[in-house]
Amino acid sequence: MFWRILPHATECSASDKLFLLDLRQDRYFAVPEALAGSMLEWLDRRYACAPPHDIRELLARARILRDGDPDPTNALKERVTFPTELERPSGADHRIIGRLALSALIAGTWTKLRARSLQGVLASRAARPALPARGHRNEISAIAASYDERRSSTPISRNCLLDSLALDALLARHGFGATLVFGVCATPFGAHCWLQTPELVLNDSYDHVARFTPILAQ
Repeated sequence: MFWRILPHATECSASDKLFLLDLRQDRYFAVPEALAGSMLEWLDRRYACAPPHDIRELLARARILRDGDPDPTNALKERVTFPTELERPSGADHRIIGRLALSALIAGTWTKLRARSLQGVLASRAARPALPARGHRNEISAIAASYDERRSSTPISRNCLLDSLALDALLARHGFGATLVFGVCATPFGAHCWLQTPELVLNDSYDHVARFTPILAQ
């Protein structure tokens, strides 16, 4: 479970530590231990209310909360469900996309990530197709597997965010949506993202992504 405390900021608890993701600053923040209890008590309240003064000050100092922003909320809680099937996609179809077309897609995604904030990049996904109903597993698996097999022909280094967004764009060309999930692990700190549908993790293994606590899904 994670909390969407501001339109651009989400929060989760991982291994008894609290973390914030600020899309506007493209940054993760660890909540100081001295304030973690107060933050969690606010998040866990059964009614919506404004944050305590010390939490508001923390958010302001970190520039997560700025003049003109709405009040932070503890009311928006979201759960991420891992797919029911654990194996990775297989069955590539090389007719889905050629090497040059895939290289152009990845290069365009790479450029977009450097020209926009993460908040802006994710906002552009708002018009993505809806998540697929069950029954399209084979088609989606073929797209994901084809992307993975063609990927080595592109000189740009692999990166979980870059490749998740590029695969997401390829799926959208074929009329399929997916959920982009961001997760964190506490010790040592690590962050990761991946694509999934209700049935499959598309660009990673279940065993790997299960190590991360979701902090954002969209």
